[in-house]
Order: sequence, then C-alpha cells, then structure tokens
Amino acid sequence: MVEKIKLSIIIPTKNEGKYIGPTIGQFEEYLEKYRIEIIISDANSKDETADVVRSYQAKFGDRVKFVQSREKQNIAIGRNLGAAQATGEIFFHTDADVRIPDKDRFFSTVISRFDKSDVVAATVPIWIYPEESGLMDKMYHILMNSVIRLSFSVGVYLAKGECQLVRRSVFEKIGGYNETIVAGEDCNLFYRLHKEGRIRYFYRLAVHHSPRRFREYGYIRLSLIYLREGLSLLFLRKSYMKEWTPVR
Repeated sequence: MVEKIKLSIIIPTKNEGKYIGPTIGQFEEYLEKYRIEIIISDANSKDETADVVRSYQAKFGDRVKFVQSREKQNIAIGRNLGAAQATGEIFFHTDADVRIPDKDRFFSTVISRFDKSDVVAATVPIWIYPEESGLMDKMYHILMNSVIRLSFSVGVYLAKGECQLVRRSVFEKIGGYNETIVAGEDCNLFYRLHKEGRIRYFYRLAVHHSPRRFREYGYIRLSLIYLREGLSLLFLRKSYMKEWTPVR
C-alpha cells in the first residue's frame, strides 16, 4: 500500500454474518478517498462471518484485514486485538451493525478535527436505522444522546461502542480497552482518555445501528442492565455480569 493509512475502522465480530457484509460494503468508495482500512476482529464465529469478510478481502485487497481468535474473549479483548493490527493514525472503534448516513461529511469532519486540534477522542450521536425506528426508539435515543452530551459537560465522558474515535498514540499510551470489563468497556475507555487530552462530541454527525438488542430485552430492562453495570464499575471497579450475551 503506497499511501499511509489515515483511519482504521475496527469492528469486533461474533456470528455477525447477517450484518457484516453491508457494514463493510458501505465503505467501498471511501477507502481510497480518505485513506481508510477496515480490521475485522472475529471471536471464532460459527456462521458465515469469516466467508463474508474474506469475500471483501478479495474485492478490496489489503484495505480489509481479518484477525480471528480461537480463544474465548469479551468485546474489549476483541477490540484490542483489532487495534493491534491497525496502522492508521485515528482508530474508529465501532460495531458490526453500524451504518454511517453521510460518509463524506463524517470522514472529512473527523479527519479535519483530529488533524487541526489537540483532540484525543470523540464520539457522535447514535440513532436506530431509520427504516426500523419507531416513536419509542426515537424518544429513547434522544434521551440517551442528551445524557451522553451532558456527560461531557460534567466531566464523566460517556461514550458507546458504536462510535469511539481515538487518536492511535493516546490509545496505545493508556493500554487500550480494559480487558477485565465485560460490559461498559466503552465508557471506561473514554473516562481514562479524558485525562490525556481533549474529548469532543461531534453533535452534527451521526451513526445508525440495529435495534436488535432493544427488541430482545426491551428499553426498560436494558436500561436497568446498563445502570447496574455502570454502578458496579463505579463502586466495585468491575463488571457485575460475567458474560455479555450477544443478540443475533
């Protein structure tokens, strides 16, 4: 590869054959334009995930990397394994079901802001896929995004794994994600990052994700789980749950 990679998209997977193809495919015309690479960090999927990723490797060449672990792992380990293979200056940690509605605006803004400032990390508002979004989805995500944005003002720095943009040098300096954390590794990362420099909330950008977990658990139950895990990390310094069960 002649050009130095600017941005590495890092996606952990576990049986994501249904989503990973469209997720990778959405970046086709942007890989060269914005000097992007995609790293899929797979936790020994038993479905067609590996085959789908390899088909994109054949199409996109070394712009797509695939690392697969045979060991049992949590999402923090998967994200770190992917980051270890990344060569970009900016890490974009995201999930297998995430879509970006305006990719030109997203990537040009992110690269510009990281290049021209002292930003060490950033995130953006998260919404449900428009074609699947109902009133409850919209209301919940308005509240969630408002809480995340407010957290930046009070020094808590919440951020979800659907979109975590991090300067590579700082990510490596703090040792990446805390691999002992089963759930909440995303918020823990940003809390640690804020001690290293400026964190931004790009409120004019957005990413969309699947409502599958909300459909499986319901908004009330899932919110209580998030609250329980947050309190456990705050007071006990560890996750309450032993394993974060994927929803496929």
